Amino acid sequence: MTADLARSLRLTRMTVLAGLFLGGAALWLGWAQGAIAFGGFGGACLLQVAPALSLGSRIGGGLGNEGLERDRVTLRATAHLLRLLALAVAGFSLLALRGEWMPSADATTRGLALTALVLLGSLWVAKRGLGGLHPALELDAARSRVLLELAVLLATGTLLGLWVPWADALAALALAIRLFVAGQGLAKATTLRAACGGCGSGCGC
Repeated sequence: MTADLARSLRLTRMTVLAGLFLGGAALWLGWAQGAIAFGGFGGACLLQVAPALSLGSRIGGGLGNEGLERDRVTLRATAHLLRLLALAVAGFSLLALRGEWMPSADATTRGLALTALVLLGSLWVAKRGLGGLHPALELDAARSRVLLELAVLLATGTLLGLWVPWADALAALALAIRLFVAGQGLAKATTLRAACGGCGSGCGC
């Protein structure tokens, strides 16, 4: 395994750990405090664990054709689940905007939002430089960028929540839109890769 592939494997493992930690913590806070944006963000983080595990297995095999079909199936399932999550988050956001409930923000939620911003930002910067090595790594960097964008929305909503009670609902609605677009883009990307004939090695299609 080359040094770049070894580094990619380490970053993939870090992605799994970050997804489990941030996803679990955000879901817990979302449930405990009625914060829709945290629930949506937590779900998005956890949905990236399976693709990261699949990619890690492919990297271990040298990013050849072995495991390619499993990778595609995982990404397709993730794309569908992201869109379902987006619809659920949007529905809850609209209920919250009607005044059904308001979340209670505190130092814990703000701390987690900023932690997610720093952690995901660092992962995306590290992956961005390796994306040119292989289409699978490029797609992985794109998924990390989506999570970073969601973290930006989360942090913005959390900070605005100090002054605007419905900031979480607005942030969650924006998050839902981004999730749906990400799911659509991921589904399209897996379709284009399948049309290339399964080479999995940047065949120029």
